[in-house]
Amino acid sequence: MTIYFGPFKPADAKAGNWIQTMPNKGWFLLLRLYSPLESFFTKEWRPSEVELVR
Repeated sequence: MTIYFGPFKPADAKAGNWIQTMPNKGWFLLLRLYSPLESFFTKEWRPSEVELVR
């Protein structure tokens, strides 16, 4: 899944995949997992890093 963060919605972003940010304001990313699988606890699975998309 691709989620876009930015002050303006990209033209190719779906309605639910964009989170608006405020210019010149800080923000942080938080991942909440509900009922994670065993692979999370054994560290076999990790979320990928945030990637800059232009």
